[in-house]
Amino acid sequence: MLQLLEESKNDLVAFRISASVDKQDYDVMLPILEERIKQHGKIRVYAEVQDVADYSIRALWEEIQFDVRHVTDFSKVAIVGDQKWIDWLTVMARPFSTARVKYFDFGQRQAAWEWIHQK
Repeated sequence: MLQLLEESKNDLVAFRISASVDKQDYDVMLPILEERIKQHGKIRVYAEVQDVADYSIRALWEEIQFDVRHVTDFSKVAIVGDQKWIDWLTVMARPFSTARVKYFDFGQRQAAWEWIHQK
């Protein structure tokens, strides 16, 4: 499930990913990201990833296609999670993006908010 957070304003898109993520979730989120990119050029993303039980192949394919088209449209990405593989994924994504990407544990949530708001 993908949930847009109320902190999403201007060039910041904040959302929570939990439980099962599927194509329908991306059908909701991707147009929001594209609209913000169109309005602001580069955007910042704050994502909380919690208890992700299932990540469908179709959802992953949607994300990869989106990422390739918008590789230069993100300025910062803060990922807050509770699983070590998310940190690894963050490190692996860095060479493929111009964005500053950083992983935070849930205990560092406040630090993630502060980091994503720094210019």
